[in-house]
Amino acid sequence: MRFLLLVLLSGISFIFLSCENESQPKRTYFSGEIVNPTSDLITLERQDTIVDSIYLNDKNKFFYQFPEDAEGLYTFRHAPETQIFYIEKGDSLLVHLNTIEFDESMMYSGEGAAKNNFLMEMFLLNEANNDLLFSYYKIPPSEFAAKTDSIKKQREERLNQLTAKHAFSESFKDLAQKTIDYEFYGLLERYSFLIKKYVEEFQNQFPEDFYAYREKVNFNDKDLQGHYIYRRFLDNFLKNKSLDYCLKNNMDRDCYRLHSINNLQRRIQLADSIFDLPDLKNRFIKTFAQREIIYSEKAAHIDTALQVIKKFDLSKKNKQKLRDLAEIQSSFLTGHDISNKSLLNSKLQKVAFKDISDKPKVLFYWSIYSGEQHKRQHTIVNKLRNKYPEIAFIGINVDAKETDLWQKTIENFDYHEEYEYQIYNVGAKKPLYRNYLNNILFVNGNSIVKDGRLQLDDSYLEDYILQFLNM
Repeated sequence: MRFLLLVLLSGISFIFLSCENESQPKRTYFSGEIVNPTSDLITLERQDTIVDSIYLNDKNKFFYQFPEDAEGLYTFRHAPETQIFYIEKGDSLLVHLNTIEFDESMMYSGEGAAKNNFLMEMFLLNEANNDLLFSYYKIPPSEFAAKTDSIKKQREERLNQLTAKHAFSESFKDLAQKTIDYEFYGLLERYSFLIKKYVEEFQNQFPEDFYAYREKVNFNDKDLQGHYIYRRFLDNFLKNKSLDYCLKNNMDRDCYRLHSINNLQRRIQLADSIFDLPDLKNRFIKTFAQREIIYSEKAAHIDTALQVIKKFDLSKKNKQKLRDLAEIQSSFLTGHDISNKSLLNSKLQKVAFKDISDKPKVLFYWSIYSGEQHKRQHTIVNKLRNKYPEIAFIGINVDAKETDLWQKTIENFDYHEEYEYQIYNVGAKKPLYRNYLNNILFVNGNSIVKDGRLQLDDSYLEDYILQFLNM
């Protein structure tokens, strides 16, 4: 199917190109078609700055012409999905995608397609590394380093093959090599954290040169600051540096709690000291401040997080988002009564939270636009539901007012209707609820919040469930 799409798109691209007047300079443009669009526009961003908004026509197609100095890495955003692409002068890049399988369906054709299909290939392989990591993290550090080095060499061989065929520019080859490098560095950082947390016997077996790659890292690469692989590496690096500091100084009862106030405050300090690029620094500081707020148990914790935003040069818009998020979280603090909170049930009836069930409840948040995530969430919950029938596990969908698609998703994936609800009457704050997609909330039979610090894949989850049942 992907081959047929590529042939079709290549034909369309040829028609576009053949219409160009050969006596005129080649235009640089990005165009395409979106199947099942979630809105009527896309945005282009570069280095965390919106370049332009492009509206779809009545056939869900778009066209954008770049200025002459446009070369570089861009982010293509069709809410809530994003992907990167690389453009060079004279490129006539055409993309076709379906929002139901956003990344998997994305195919490029036209001038510049080979570069971007390579980046998409690297993205999908990088995502597959999640499974690889959990398959191999229990092997000794030297073996894991050898395994990841082999993966890196395979990626580089693929790049060399494509470069020989398509004569990639030096600037793109540099970007592609960095994409491979930071994927490799990120795997080592993630492995390091898992070993320190779970495999005590390997903690003293790290070779002296295991972290040698850190000497090669540019923590302020302006051209990469919009690249998901670079950001993911930096995030994992900050996790490990914060963990090392905590363990060395005995700062916390549990240094592995990534969302504790101490841990997040330490990562804010690290981001402030390591990053010089304002946009990169502010992105991480904003992210950690958000996490502080949504994992706050007390009003004092929220106040501490809000004080952070006064110390940094965040935009007025981001500061307001953090204040709005704090207002939402204030309703879910430990000890808060949410019995009168309104939700929409799967029959589109407004219900008060207290009328859902008399059982103690575990709430998890999900979105129709995060397909792999909500499937994984429901798989975990179904196992827990069978194991702990005395608890009502409730799915809260965050896509307010998108009721048709929500109901279709419930039906298509055979989710239990009686356990599915949607947020209701949240107005302009709707996008902020996506910050809760990794969170779960423990609520007792009287609708009193007992805890909101855990995630669905937290290794402590079942231990806490047992504690929760005995409260």
